[in-house]
Amino acid sequence: MNKKDYVPAKGYTTAALFYQKSSKDYVPMTDGAELLVLNSQTDTPSESINLVFIPGFSTGPFSWNDLWDCLYKDYNLFVVEKRELLSSKIKWKHKANMNRLAEDIENIVDYFKLDPQKTVLMGTCLGSSLIARVMARKNNTFFGLILMNPPRRFFLPTALLPLGYILPSFTMTIIVKPIIRTWLKMTMESSPQRDLYMEIIANAHGMRWKKFLAITRWDSFDDYAQIKCPTCVLGASEDRVHEDAIAREVASLIEGSEFIESPSYYWMHFHPGAGEYAAEVSKFIKKLEK
Repeated sequence: MNKKDYVPAKGYTTAALFYQKSSKDYVPMTDGAELLVLNSQTDTPSESINLVFIPGFSTGPFSWNDLWDCLYKDYNLFVVEKRELLSSKIKWKHKANMNRLAEDIENIVDYFKLDPQKTVLMGTCLGSSLIARVMARKNNTFFGLILMNPPRRFFLPTALLPLGYILPSFTMTIIVKPIIRTWLKMTMESSPQRDLYMEIIANAHGMRWKKFLAITRWDSFDDYAQIKCPTCVLGASEDRVHEDAIAREVASLIEGSEFIESPSYYWMHFHPGAGEYAAEVSKFIKKLEK
């Protein structure tokens, strides 16, 4: 991913310290696939809380740099690069349904020997849905959860879904990518958020993306309702893709959860808002530690 276009704060340049300094490990999954995980364990005390970050669909490393840079020195930060990214080592035989994606998170927690009672799972968009699936699968419990812009369903342009099932993956470049670009231009004004999504499309891989058609009909509301551990939900106001009303409904489904209003898309991604949001994350975790 190219980060040069995503600097809305005047005069600010993303440092990407976590990305540069993090250890990068390929973690074997139980089905034979391998996923890249970035982690900051070498820069934080061993007794620190583990913070496992699961990004949204196809989100590359440079979307969240400002936030990660605010978190990695205080927590053992782990960032999961999921199956749709080019960094993943997967083959046609490997699946990408909701249970398989949730099991990936469980495999990563097991691989690094993370104590669930010292671990907070933090997801954005699809990552939030996957965390909910983790919790519902085996009545799992963790120290806490942070769900950012949690959706009800994984969404793709309506015109894309029938084509995705019918067309072979190699047609993505000539047919599917132009459709998604047009959809983004029609539904979003010019902004860093749209630029980021355009770059995601440019880096899309047909075989990997096609696997994710398996989750387009999954309704995550039942999974959210089964969450039994402390949870913080972040809203999505002024966001043309994520729905604030859905995030609020998710919060209402989770007993005892707290809700944080997000002023804008930029607030959680870029400085100075990323620093303010990191402070909210720390405040939530400190409450859990009392």
